[in-house]
Amino acid sequence: MFARITRFDVADGKEKELVQGYNATLEHVKAQKGFQEAILMIDADGKAVSVTFWDTKENLDASGKTTPGSVIEKILPMVRPYQKAPPVSTPFSVKLRVK
Repeated sequence: MFARITRFDVADGKEKELVQGYNATLEHVKAQKGFQEAILMIDADGKAVSVTFWDTKENLDASGKTTPGSVIEKILPMVRPYQKAPPVSTPFSVKLRVK
């Protein structure tokens, strides 16, 4: 299993809109091959972390491409207005996960 952690700061007073926008992106993300789960967390200072889980590294990598028509190009307009700056993403290999 693989995961992508994406970090960004929420624009002032836009937490509710960000959550709604993130939720709207999930329609596109869920349609991607290998998608398993998404989590959005926001702390009291407006720092946000999104975690998405994928079945293979290939599917993780494919979901993060920024080519024209890609899922990233479709979803960024739904959340970018509520971010202070562009997000920073890091891929990980999941070594342990307990539910």
